[in-house]
Amino acid sequence: MTRRLPQIAFGLLALATIGAFFLVQAVKTAPALLWAAPHPVPPNINPVEGRVCSTGAALNHRRTQITISLYRADTVGIYIVSAKNPAGNNVATISGGTPMRASPKQREYPRTFTWNGRLADGQPAPAGKYYFRIVLEHEGRSLNIDQYPVRVIRARPHPKILSVRLLEPRPAAGTVSAATTTAGTTTTSTTATTGSTSATSGTTTAGNGGGLVAVPGPAVLSPPQGDGVRISYTPGSYSGVSIDIYRTDVAGSPELVDTYPVSHPDRHSTTWNGEINNEPAPAGTYLVGITAQDLVCDRAQWPATIPPAAGTTANAGVTVRYLSVTPPLTPVSSGSVSSVSVDSPTVGFSWSLRRAGSAKVLAAGSGAAGSSQLRVRMPRHRAGLYSLSVASGIQSETVPLVVSQAGPAAVHAPVLVVLPMLSWIGDSPVDDNGDGLPDTLRAGDAVSLTRPLVDGPPAGFGADATLLAYLTAHHLSYQLTTDVALAENVGPSLADRGGVILPEGESVLPASLAPTLRGFVRGGGRALVLGTSELTGASELSGFPSSPGAAAPQLTLRDLFDARRGPITPTGGELISSVSADAFNLFVDAGEFRGFSQYQPVTPPAGAARTGLSAIGIGSAAPAIVAFHYGSGTAIEVGLSGFASSLASNADSSSLLNNIWELLSH
Repeated sequence: MTRRLPQIAFGLLALATIGAFFLVQAVKTAPALLWAAPHPVPPNINPVEGRVCSTGAALNHRRTQITISLYRADTVGIYIVSAKNPAGNNVATISGGTPMRASPKQREYPRTFTWNGRLADGQPAPAGKYYFRIVLEHEGRSLNIDQYPVRVIRARPHPKILSVRLLEPRPAAGTVSAATTTAGTTTTSTTATTGSTSATSGTTTAGNGGGLVAVPGPAVLSPPQGDGVRISYTPGSYSGVSIDIYRTDVAGSPELVDTYPVSHPDRHSTTWNGEINNEPAPAGTYLVGITAQDLVCDRAQWPATIPPAAGTTANAGVTVRYLSVTPPLTPVSSGSVSSVSVDSPTVGFSWSLRRAGSAKVLAAGSGAAGSSQLRVRMPRHRAGLYSLSVASGIQSETVPLVVSQAGPAAVHAPVLVVLPMLSWIGDSPVDDNGDGLPDTLRAGDAVSLTRPLVDGPPAGFGADATLLAYLTAHHLSYQLTTDVALAENVGPSLADRGGVILPEGESVLPASLAPTLRGFVRGGGRALVLGTSELTGASELSGFPSSPGAAAPQLTLRDLFDARRGPITPTGGELISSVSADAFNLFVDAGEFRGFSQYQPVTPPAGAARTGLSAIGIGSAAPAIVAFHYGSGTAIEVGLSGFASSLASNADSSSLLNNIWELLSH
């Protein structure tokens, strides 16, 4: 008998344990207490930032409620306990004792109890899980509704786009990865003087099938080519997420062009196929944003402001591009070959070459889809500005090609015209760093100079073409280069020149070129600056020639030759005719400048009047055209917008330029 006592004790303990288990289950679920365990509605709350969701039945997420029905009448106490200490003290009291009738049927005589998410001291409950505790006084029992907890969320949602990466087909077995090949490259050789074209096409290695792989780097998309982009965003407990697509290369603020819901927000990534309203997105620069709603109906969007603050949208950009054309930064000699980068990902392209401002086609040809180096032989004998037009499907781009004169005549050309290639390329609205915003020198950004020109010919291109056409038509001998070339000592120089012209569009000058031009004029040279808002910034160049770039420009209060430029001002129809001085005889036979709608006052350096000054303007206002001594040389500045374009029709403009040419060329 003594030997059997441990076995008996163990059996009694087991029976007691089983009995306790069934007792607990009876307390929780038996109809003697409640008809059913109550569900808190809503199960997630934020007592401070919770919102009212209006989808379906309106739910206030600053509070939660339970509704109960009793099988037997009793006095009910409703309390809140922390899930961290479910057997501990109550942290909040909802009801200290509420009499309730018996409910012969489920949901008869229900009572609803509300917790506002605050503790007994009135402070909002810390983030975490909580249980409703129900106490039945007559039964002498209590139970925690731990199978249906309440979650208190205190943090606001902070969604953010983490990355946007191009998706491409994974290479099939046996193919070479596109990352390690020059697949799709086409080299086209053309001769502009005869119009004949010969082409040699490279082979294309393209994989298909095998799933998708995220390719790091700038997301440049050409719908419907490829599979779109993979968008990753910050993890979080979201009840809903939508992706917002903004177009940023538009006038004014970025434009919201598409919003679509994410079907599985908990996966923290989605894709965009590059379409807007089921159509391929137009070529341009796009920013990917996100709007997220958390479990307590609190909504937040990223970026927080549109346009976004600088530096806040790294890795959230998509560039949609069907055609890109990147011209050389420096001139080629007449009769030689100019190499232009063309990328036409989806279809082949055609091209045509014209002298800028002329409709006559000098040469034409075509190329295959893919990346190409288009080699165009330029006309012989003289300097000039040419336009290369490239078309691919419905897309087209036009870029400038600069040709300097070759041979002995080039050495003796008295005037060097310096075209503003830095500003032309630097103000092309291209996203260089993948932040979804166009980078331009005008906006104060650093830019890459191995970038395509987009949105047609650059600003000032037409006016500069008109100026060169005028010089050519009047047999005024000049040599041609670009500001980048002159700064990098490539091609024609200022040596043995009488003058230099900086035509319209030269808003930012290479920083290393500024002292060169000042030294040239101080040493006896003459400089003509045309246009408004000229020479107000300088940018350091780097990486030339393999990967050239321009730093964010530094703005100056005075221009290159120490003159001050005022705000661009409407003329109100008044004539530029009030001559205050003319020491350089510029305004002989050029006394009235008609047809200009605006001008920029130019104030020469202090003391210019004592050493010699020519100036003309409107009344007593600051002059629009000035000439003054600068060291041993002369600086002439014409602050008239569209002056070059007026040369063909305005006799006063023509006379002024002829008088200026006398200064420049001798």
